[in-house]
Amino acid sequence: MNIFTKVPGLAKQTSKLGSVLQRAFYGSSGRVTLFEQRNFAGRRLDLTSDCQKLSEKNFPDRCNSVQVESGAWVAYEHENFRGRQYLWDMFDKGEYNCTDRWCAQGDHISSVRAVKQDNNPPRAQLFERAGFSGKKTELQDDIPNLMSRYSLSRVSSIRVMGGTWVAYQEPNYRGAHYTLEKKDYNNFSDWGAQNSTIGSIRRIRFS
Repeated sequence: MNIFTKVPGLAKQTSKLGSVLQRAFYGSSGRVTLFEQRNFAGRRLDLTSDCQKLSEKNFPDRCNSVQVESGAWVAYEHENFRGRQYLWDMFDKGEYNCTDRWCAQGDHISSVRAVKQDNNPPRAQLFERAGFSGKKTELQDDIPNLMSRYSLSRVSSIRVMGGTWVAYQEPNYRGAHYTLEKKDYNNFSDWGAQNSTIGSIRRIRFS
C-alpha cells in the first residue's frame, strides 16, 4: 500500500490526537460562565480564556453566581488580576449559586484568569517562617484544619512541588483564600496574603 493512501478514519483520529497533544503542551483553560444574579439568572458571560477587564466584555462588575464546566478559575476584585481573589473549581460540581459559595465579601468582580494545572502527584511543603525556614510540614492531601492536624496556624513560605492548591485563612475551607500553583513562595506576600495565617488547604479540582 502506498504510504500516502488515505485510510478511512485515520485523518479524524490523527486530528483528535493532535488536539489532545496540543492541549497537553499548551494547557487547557476550560470553560466558566458568570451570571449577574443569584441562581444563574440575569446577564451571563462565557469565558474560555483569561480576561483582564470584564468591562470590555460588556459585563457588569458584579457577579452573583457561577457555573464551571471545566478547568479552574480565579476571579479578582479589581482589573488586571489584582485585589481579593476567589477560586472557582470543580470541588462541588462547579455549581456556585450565590457569592457565599466562594466566600465572597461582596459581588464585585473585575477580572478572571484560568488556573494552571499541574499533573504531577500532589505535594506541598509549608514552612513556619519566610525563606523556607522554621518548622516544616509536608502535605499530599487536603487538610481541613492545619491546627488540629499539625498544630500549625502560621505559614510564611510554601513550596508547591506537585499539583495545584488553594490555602484558606480559616479552617474547613472558609475565609480569604489564595491559589498556589507549582512554584516557590518565599513569603506570604508572594501568594497575595497580608499575613501568615492559614487554617486549611486543599488541592484544586479541575474535573
